[in-house]
Amino acid sequence: MAASDRPGGLTALSVLNGFFALAVGGTTIQRFMTSYDLMEVAEGEVRGRGWRRRYLKSLLDEGLTPMDLQILALIGLVATLLLLVSIWGLLKRNNLIGRWLGTLGGIALAAFYILNIDWLPETYLRGSGLSIARQIFYPLFLIFMLHVIFRRDFLQAQGKSG
Repeated sequence: MAASDRPGGLTALSVLNGFFALAVGGTTIQRFMTSYDLMEVAEGEVRGRGWRRRYLKSLLDEGLTPMDLQILALIGLVATLLLLVSIWGLLKRNNLIGRWLGTLGGIALAAFYILNIDWLPETYLRGSGLSIARQIFYPLFLIFMLHVIFRRDFLQAQGKSG
């Protein structure tokens, strides 16, 4: 499909999906790495000393477990993959891949952000109120755009191909 046949908003939405997929992907990698660091601290096998060890011990003292971080990382990985695949579907105006995988990606993204806020101690989050508001807003915005604003575009593209 030529870019001129596609609504400009879908292109912009696919760029936003890419941005948030990269952001969540980076956070996911960080969650996995920290979970393994927490396991080492819990088992007493810490390589280094100093502020990093004290910080990890404080996270364990606050009740954070490596399993919590791994569950969050898994949800983040699912959200990242769904958002990345939905980019192609948005650009092609594919109803299943663009609209529905984008919707599932938005739901996974919202779950990731809400569980992060709920499970992680404030010392670990380090997010500002604006950052947290943006993180909660985008998944809702994505779902609204896919099912209200661009609904006809997906249905018209589906009618032309079928």
